[in-house]
Amino acid sequence: MESKEVYIVSMNTMFSEKRLARESLAYTARLIDKCGPRLAGSESARLAAEALHAELARHCDSAHVEDFDVRPGAFLGFLKVSATLFILSSFLLYFGRIVAAAIGYTLAMFMAFSQFICYWQIFDPLYSKKKGYNVYGVIEPEGEVRGQVIVSGHHDSAYEFWLMTHLGWAYRISVAGIIIALSVSPVFAWIWAVYQGIAGTPPGFAPVYTYCSLAMFVFIIPMYFFTGKNGTPGAGDNLIASALSVRLAKFFGNAKKAGKSALRHTRLIFLSVDAEEAGLRGSRAYVKRHSVDLRALPTHVLNLDSIYRKDKIKFLVSDINGFVNLSRAMAEECADVAVKAGYTAELFRMYPGVGGTDAAEFAKIGVEATTLIAMPTDVEKERLVYHTRDDVVENIEPGAVEACLRIVYDYIVKKDCEAAMRGQPVSAGAC
Repeated sequence: MESKEVYIVSMNTMFSEKRLARESLAYTARLIDKCGPRLAGSESARLAAEALHAELARHCDSAHVEDFDVRPGAFLGFLKVSATLFILSSFLLYFGRIVAAAIGYTLAMFMAFSQFICYWQIFDPLYSKKKGYNVYGVIEPEGEVRGQVIVSGHHDSAYEFWLMTHLGWAYRISVAGIIIALSVSPVFAWIWAVYQGIAGTPPGFAPVYTYCSLAMFVFIIPMYFFTGKNGTPGAGDNLIASALSVRLAKFFGNAKKAGKSALRHTRLIFLSVDAEEAGLRGSRAYVKRHSVDLRALPTHVLNLDSIYRKDKIKFLVSDINGFVNLSRAMAEECADVAVKAGYTAELFRMYPGVGGTDAAEFAKIGVEATTLIAMPTDVEKERLVYHTRDDVVENIEPGAVEACLRIVYDYIVKKDCEAAMRGQPVSAGAC
């Protein structure tokens, strides 16, 4: 019987990222044609989940669909509510109702920051409930399971971001203005209220602050038009990640069925979650349901999101607007794998206003996780298509998909070799 080292060489020979990339892009296009935009909780998102499950069931040892409750309107629903509270508070301030204005500003800030910056679910019960659907397939190794690698993406698509579509380079300025306005206004309002309560007169900055709060309407009013009513095609963000995960499942599944699998001790889980664009609700539901299993043995989550450009590969070391730390060690290891495969890669730290990825929910419970993105992060310098109607397959570089496939494949083989070395010696060339 052939040695495992020979099997690794055989698998490497069989693995063709170019072929798998073509298949992944074609599959993405077919799913978009079939399902269209896939807003969280929609019928089209359910259809996409069913299609992905059918593919995983063909190639994995087991495949599963898990439904969960989601209130998709809660994540971005704060926009109009916070804007209205801010405007009302500014008029209260103008007419001398200082304490009422301070309370209104505080509520506007708290709602915006809890929902959009921290991704909490405090206000979720105020919105209607729908069903989301997570899908995953599992391929078991031939030997004892000593670790598992989860390759994840999300199949739901986002609402069109009207500001991103129409403002272009000014989008980031607009978001920064919203954050500053919501952050600063309650601070000065409360200082004013306390000072006036003690001294009996308004502070010296009161007139300037009053008119500045009204001037902030230039950032606050666009919050009413932040998102459109329609969903995006969501090709690069992020159906391509789910599609390439399915193709990787097919490759490893077929290798196992043919008796050519090189995986000795690593369980593979190919996961596609719903409701990422609704505040990571799908990955949160998955982690909650599987938390014991995720922490029962060494687990590494390689999440993929926003795949567009081969020359813009980055691995995240923080998430959810910079407030959740991801595994720097894993990000550095993945970047090293990418470089050895011939690609440029760098580490990237999220910051307020950028958003979050599904890796964050795994990191919260102590699981090693990072996200691979392949897109420009200089919004003011380069046009982006994600969260717009232009997020179609034609705007994904095939080379970016090839890079992701190669990096994920090499990372899986590397982790399995390390798992084997933890149990017994293997030849020096095995890894």
